[in-house]
Amino acid sequence: MNYYDFDDYRDDWDDPDGGRGSRFSDMDAGELLDAARKGTLSSETIEEIAGFFLDKASFEEALGFLEVLTERTPYSAEAWERKGMALNNLGRYEQALESFEQAESLNPADTELLINKGITLDNLGDSSGALNCFDTALSMEPENDEALFSKGIALEHTGAYNEAIPLFQELIDRQPEHKDAWYELGYCYDFTDQLQDSLRCYDRAIDISPFNQNAWYNRGIILNRMGAYRRAIESYDYALAIEEDFSSAWYNRGNSCANLKWFSEAIDCFQKTTELEANDMHAWHNLGNALEEADRYDEALHAYTRAIEIAPHNAESYFGRGSSYEAKRDYISALRDYATAVRISPETMELWYAKADIEFELGRLDDAIASLSNVLRLDPRNATAWIDFAELNLEVGKYDEGMLAAGKAIELGDRLPEAYFFLARAQLLRRDRSAALEAMKHLAVIAPDGRDSNGNPMPDLSTFKEFQRILGRTGDRH
Repeated sequence: MNYYDFDDYRDDWDDPDGGRGSRFSDMDAGELLDAARKGTLSSETIEEIAGFFLDKASFEEALGFLEVLTERTPYSAEAWERKGMALNNLGRYEQALESFEQAESLNPADTELLINKGITLDNLGDSSGALNCFDTALSMEPENDEALFSKGIALEHTGAYNEAIPLFQELIDRQPEHKDAWYELGYCYDFTDQLQDSLRCYDRAIDISPFNQNAWYNRGIILNRMGAYRRAIESYDYALAIEEDFSSAWYNRGNSCANLKWFSEAIDCFQKTTELEANDMHAWHNLGNALEEADRYDEALHAYTRAIEIAPHNAESYFGRGSSYEAKRDYISALRDYATAVRISPETMELWYAKADIEFELGRLDDAIASLSNVLRLDPRNATAWIDFAELNLEVGKYDEGMLAAGKAIELGDRLPEAYFFLARAQLLRRDRSAALEAMKHLAVIAPDGRDSNGNPMPDLSTFKEFQRILGRTGDRH
């Protein structure tokens, strides 16, 4: 049986790494833990081994030794605190809190303990409890930078970015090279829409720590929000040079490329994202968007379908797939997807409009009118929708409804030629000669070239049989 008696080591033992506990680095953790459990290691040695694994961020290994240590020294606040730290870093927050509370019962005036407890409470979503811990620590040590920083993070988690900003600024005033404070200050400015200040902070964080991929990434986010898409791409490229498999950087690089209409490059970015994150619905959806923009509809259909498989209740992906079907003139499939989209998201105007357009293409005019009614319910000041509503009602013989819809479009004040065109046609169909001629006069003033608001030629109303009928009736009277 192997025993580990570290009391025989020389005091002047050479530590090539200069780190605590490096003498344990070549030893088997399992065998060391067995020895600790069997009582062949002193409490001091166990504490040293636990510290070694904590320093290495080997928290599972550290926890084993700390469990032995707290059993042996149940009145050691430090042992309980270290156990809480290991548990917190393993994501076992409830157990971590129990350990910190045990430590606090033994040493209630330890500011570092209060900070660690606060961090765990923050991880548990207890922002109030966390802030109370940090405030208590700061009342005991007003210059404690760790407490100040942790309080700022907790405020971020509550969305209180404006309250967090002066804390990070105070920390920077005390430590101008505090890269994490600069980073978090940039983050707060981002969420309060102070983009120039956010960019300045991320630039400073990068000056201090140029290999911080997250700072480069967030800098890219800010530049993208500012519309500086090329500079954003450069920032994402730096982040990816540091961490090649940074999926979020690939994804947002794709978004910036798409904003520049560099769809081929955007496709490459989104495909890389899906390779790294196979179940990232947003990446598959945006890949579909980029493929559709590149007229690669079959591939777009596959991408949207994959997004739907991952998130079957995402209306936007049904809308995107429907749009690709529409581009392929598969109107039945497009209508099916648009119908699903409006069932999922009945308060989204654009979905109803897309459904109405397809129903019009398929000759389902009554259905199209019903869909446009929902568009107008959601956006009653949409003059274009009122014009379309007028046209459809005229097509199905609802002349009064068509007249009212065209009049509503005119009331909205956009002076769209189409509104007067359909008003004139409605009055012709209603055989209201004077009203029709009045509308035609307005149309001639607004669109003397006979073109609609998109520059397309409108039909000549004088060629319509309704107009000829009015002329004929007029001739009979004179």
